[in-house]
Amino acid sequence: MRSLPLRSIWQIVSEINLAEIQREIDAPVHLLIAADEEADAEQAARSLSSPGADFVHPWITVTDSSGSGLLSQSTEIAKRSPATRSSASQPSRSTPNCALLVSAQPDLSADLLSLQQALNAQSIPSIVVVVGTEAKRPDSAIVRRGEHARVAIADWSDGAVARVANTLIQTIPASLRLPFARRLPPLRPPALHMLIQETSQVNASYSFTTGLGETVPGLNFVLGAGDAIVLTKNQLMMAYKIALVSGKSGSPQQLLGEIVGVLGGGFLFRQLARQMSGLIPVWGIVPKVAVSYAGTWAIGRAVLVWATEGRKITPELMTGHYREALEHGRQAAQRIVDNARRPRSPSKGKKLPASKQATASRLLRRVGKRIPRLPPRKG
Repeated sequence: MRSLPLRSIWQIVSEINLAEIQREIDAPVHLLIAADEEADAEQAARSLSSPGADFVHPWITVTDSSGSGLLSQSTEIAKRSPATRSSASQPSRSTPNCALLVSAQPDLSADLLSLQQALNAQSIPSIVVVVGTEAKRPDSAIVRRGEHARVAIADWSDGAVARVANTLIQTIPASLRLPFARRLPPLRPPALHMLIQETSQVNASYSFTTGLGETVPGLNFVLGAGDAIVLTKNQLMMAYKIALVSGKSGSPQQLLGEIVGVLGGGFLFRQLARQMSGLIPVWGIVPKVAVSYAGTWAIGRAVLVWATEGRKITPELMTGHYREALEHGRQAAQRIVDNARRPRSPSKGKKLPASKQATASRLLRRVGKRIPRLPPRKG
């Protein structure tokens, strides 16, 4: 894998639309939390606002189960908890992006059921959170009809909040995961883990595709240089998003410049390849896929540690992340190769002419020969 000189990296930085990324992460969000008793909803809201918080975040609306009437009357949610009514910076209320229905019983009350139906009518995903002693019942965590997800917790301890946050991140629209996580710190770990994982998968899939293309004479140099540009750009965008969601501030150019400076030589893909190459047997293009995934994953983890804990990124720290990421990279390579080798069923109602079918079959056989079979793992 080719590396890029620092001048080329800054050229890539100048081509990234940092302002657009920031606008996406600053997008308004609205979480509705309802319970039969408003005090129970407020407790949930405080737990999700910030660790140990004694306030309700302005972007969270707290209501009792009578909130169904508010939803049916207007797309505006006017009811607010006492903790947020007096806030001078209170954001304007729009239709909720997601809702938590907090219940002390596995079976929702009539009012909460009515609210859930109103939410479904507006295509607003809802998560039921069963809290208390009844959460121990075997059926308390079983998703009912009309629910998008359900969590059963004994209380609002840190571990329980983490479970609710993880479910919330998986339920809300993908485009709003990072905006929610930026405002609500308990949602940051699952959202950023998902971001790192998805970016690593994208880079690995791209490397696999170009790896097949590099076997064609004449394309090796072009694709080798292009790989470094695309992978580095994806890694920079991921790192910038991690910093923003983690609460880092400053102008976009200053912040991304700080990220590049903090990562230093460890950011260059050549260093990643060198670190990983000694740990991966040679299997054709598979090392390239594994390095792309593991290298991106390691960079994401390193930036996350810097952004959230303020730790300096040292060669020792990066090496630890490389080794930790290796198994993730190998598993990703295995999945991608297996998927590529799996035969696809023809699309219903669409048949190619016989001549094109023959050509496609020959092409698939040629490509299949270039996809390596991974050797069985020892132990």
